[in-house]
Amino acid sequence: MSFLIAILLAWLALLAGLLLAWRKPLLALWREPVFRAPILIVESDDWGAGPLAQAEALAAIAERLARQRDASGRPAVMTLALVLTLPEPAMAPGNPWRRRTLADPALQPILEAIRAGQARGVFALQLHGMEHFWPESLLAAAREKPEVAAWLAAPDLTEHLPSPLQSRWTDAAVLPSRPHSSPAVEAAVAEETRLYADLFGAVPEVVVPPTFVWNREVEAAWAAHGVQVIITPGRRLTCRDAAGRPAGVDKTMRNGERGEGGVVYLVRDDYFEPSFGHRPEQALAALARKTALGRPCLLETHRGNFLAAAGGNLETAMAALDALYAQALRDFPMLRFASCAGLARAIRENDPAWIEQARRRRLTFWLRRAAGVPRFGRLARVLGLFALFAPFAARKQDG
Repeated sequence: MSFLIAILLAWLALLAGLLLAWRKPLLALWREPVFRAPILIVESDDWGAGPLAQAEALAAIAERLARQRDASGRPAVMTLALVLTLPEPAMAPGNPWRRRTLADPALQPILEAIRAGQARGVFALQLHGMEHFWPESLLAAAREKPEVAAWLAAPDLTEHLPSPLQSRWTDAAVLPSRPHSSPAVEAAVAEETRLYADLFGAVPEVVVPPTFVWNREVEAAWAAHGVQVIITPGRRLTCRDAAGRPAGVDKTMRNGERGEGGVVYLVRDDYFEPSFGHRPEQALAALARKTALGRPCLLETHRGNFLAAAGGNLETAMAALDALYAQALRDFPMLRFASCAGLARAIRENDPAWIEQARRRRLTFWLRRAAGVPRFGRLARVLGLFALFAPFAARKQDG
């Protein structure tokens, strides 16, 4: 008997040691909100100042989204991460920076299409940036790189710029990139949030950092100017390395965690890019994975999928979007459509209509999430930790 007791005590000690060693990620997973129903949001970046073909594409997208309704009657929502300005043509590296904003009469059809979709409740607007780059970095690069100078002389799609230069919140004129000065960051954030408010009647609630490169200073400036939510890939990348790749991770995050000034982080790490061969089936698999973990499914896509000039095809992308929504509504009858701002409000308020409150149900999702923690999941299964907790978890799953 004493031998069995010794084995039991040793087993319990191993379990306690395992939980203690991984206590920080496990506690973070417990604190992460559990959403009560499947949630699907298609997040589309780079819209705004640019080719007029966007107006036609946006109108078509809005019409299709309005046809899709979730179980509560809400229309499908696509978030638009907006770029607010475009360089004036015929710029030269030595000239002062000149820009056209979305308020320019020449861009009026795009602005009207954005506002019309917003009024219908199918577009949720988010700030991407004044530009999809840092102007001074672009000018400096144009002095050394003929292809950048050529783009600057006849600016079209920022997608055609070298990838490092598309990062706004780091100086990538030379690699590895360098941080901007604090006064420059503050002035740029103040300028872009002010223009956004002039265009749409309120400061941006949600920001999507271009190429997901930003830092603590930028985040604090956004918060100081009214931003409440930051869309992330689950980590904060602060620079471009010597090869031009996003790098310098200084923080990781989960849905609902807070950042500088109390901003709420949401995680977007799944994709729906028909131009790159992403099929609706792949997006549906991502929705199933996120639903099993009590997380919303935010699908990243870009305007390039819908624009011929960027290599996309409007009809092909629309057909893929239709197929995604139709099958998602069939596979997940309780599916909810929402905006990222709405999700963040539900998290801040711990809204029981959206956020699971029952501890047994939350334990079910915590066990699933914990099983995916590297090394911990395998050790926990070997030691029987999940089997120990299983009787306390809820068995019934929502459809």
